[in-house]
Amino acid sequence: MAQSISPQALVRQRLFRDMSVEEVAAAVGVTSRAVRHWETGARAVGDRAFGRLLEVLRCDARELTGNEPGTETLADLRRGAGISTEEAASVLRRKRGAQGLHLSAEKIRDLERGRHVRGWMWRSPETLGQVARMLAQVYGVPVRVVMDAWHRSRPDDPLPVLPARQARRPSEESMTAWQGLNDRQRTYLTCIFHQDQEAEEEQRQNRYVGARRQPAVEWRRMTLALSVPSDVVGYTRIQERLREAGVHDPGAGSSVAALERRGLIRVYRDRVHLDGLGDVPRTRVEMTRRGRAVTRVALGVSREAGPPAPLLSLWLWKIMVRVARAGVQGVDGSLAGRGPHYLAVGQSPDGRTPSRGFIVLRHPDGVAHGPYRWLLTDSGRRHITDHLDAYRALYPGIDTQGLEDVFD
Repeated sequence: MAQSISPQALVRQRLFRDMSVEEVAAAVGVTSRAVRHWETGARAVGDRAFGRLLEVLRCDARELTGNEPGTETLADLRRGAGISTEEAASVLRRKRGAQGLHLSAEKIRDLERGRHVRGWMWRSPETLGQVARMLAQVYGVPVRVVMDAWHRSRPDDPLPVLPARQARRPSEESMTAWQGLNDRQRTYLTCIFHQDQEAEEEQRQNRYVGARRQPAVEWRRMTLALSVPSDVVGYTRIQERLREAGVHDPGAGSSVAALERRGLIRVYRDRVHLDGLGDVPRTRVEMTRRGRAVTRVALGVSREAGPPAPLLSLWLWKIMVRVARAGVQGVDGSLAGRGPHYLAVGQSPDGRTPSRGFIVLRHPDGVAHGPYRWLLTDSGRRHITDHLDAYRALYPGIDTQGLEDVFD
């Protein structure tokens, strides 16, 4: 297979690395004439050479192809990983769950080109779901990205059915750690955990509305106590939780030290300036991952796993419904928050992972001037059509009545 690239992008990347045509050719293992053909657009880059180009120029596939995030096909994901169809098939054959699929480079190519893949097992949506999960592992992307690319590569096929998530069994080690605490230590750990979860939810809400995102190292460290009389500065939020649980001491003594020794929390002691009081000693605490795991098991709190792939979170689904209801008129281009980073063509939530490519900012059809609007892409419409019933079951509070008519 050959990969079309932007000749100008290839020249730009080569010059950025201060390499000559001959140096690139020698590093990739081709002739100088081949590189010149690539740079003039006279010839496409072969699959194997494309992967080596990415290594030599130390760039990603989008920088050479010009493809926008959120438009990737299955072939794009593989090339972005810098591997050929032969290499992909070789790695996949070693995966658990590949038995009976008789994976080959030819089958990878058929899959990418939307052609029939030979073999009775390839007719099973559950088997294809296992293939999609394996591809995500090999290409180093979330499985939702593979599912979106599958849609674009094979638009007339039913979607693969991903394996159901396995419920995690409570950790015996976590229960043992909890049972090793006395009542007072358990109360401290529980109050700190609830404050940690409150801070996490606050950060999640800030993200939804587009507010500045604080580094976790800032908001995870929570003030436990100030070495100042409470009648002067009042109580911290954790101290208030402790008092509600019947603990009325300052909260920075032996119980906290015991939790730290067991690796359930980290304790930080510093000083903070308070108006009228100057610098006063402060004690801050931070839950460790082990501490959260122990407390979740003890309290029966399941970790929020999010919606099953490839479905959207409640926040993003609300945006999709809003854009879908707007129809051909679209939604105002000033769509607030970080939603477009996750949903829009040309965007990325973290600078690496592609967006879902479900909405695009452009002029409405038949309009050449005026403000841009957010409209659904073909991928976005197909996603809603395929998963509308699942979303209604997952988020029954969202009004989707009549949404089917939007696409008629």
